[in-house]
Amino acid sequence: MPRVHAQQKATMSGRGLIPLAIPFIIGLVFLVATIVTFARTLVFIVGATRTEATFVGAVAKRGGNHGGTFLHPQFTFTTEDGRRIIFTSPSGSTDQPYEDGQKVLVLYDAHDPAHAEIDSIGNVWLATLLLAPFALLFTIIPAAVFVLTRRQTPVVDLQ
Repeated sequence: MPRVHAQQKATMSGRGLIPLAIPFIIGLVFLVATIVTFARTLVFIVGATRTEATFVGAVAKRGGNHGGTFLHPQFTFTTEDGRRIIFTSPSGSTDQPYEDGQKVLVLYDAHDPAHAEIDSIGNVWLATLLLAPFALLFTIIPAAVFVLTRRQTPVVDLQ
């Protein structure tokens, strides 16, 4: 009568782990960067003051891979203690999406009002949203491949 017992698949040697370890380590770096940017953003949002700002123009900056000009929107708002602040968004584009005098909501640090962000998911969470998929991709796939290659499979012994 055949016996069924568990036999582990061929184990990976130290060299066999390298192709998995390299992307996994890259993933861990992305994961740490994601956690840091998430934490910084969360701290900013929790402590930020929300107010309305007015679009007052754009600052043209040269940059990009093709040396083009990017328009960075400039806004003005008044802090709770009455100071008038002008800030330029770090996000620029070749097209200006705002009309003169257009109102937008902004978040700003009451201790440092020059640290302000347009209150939108894209502006506030952009760094975290860009890093997270790479962190997940480079950690989950190598970990899954490692686990799946280590799994035990039943083997039928005909003796």
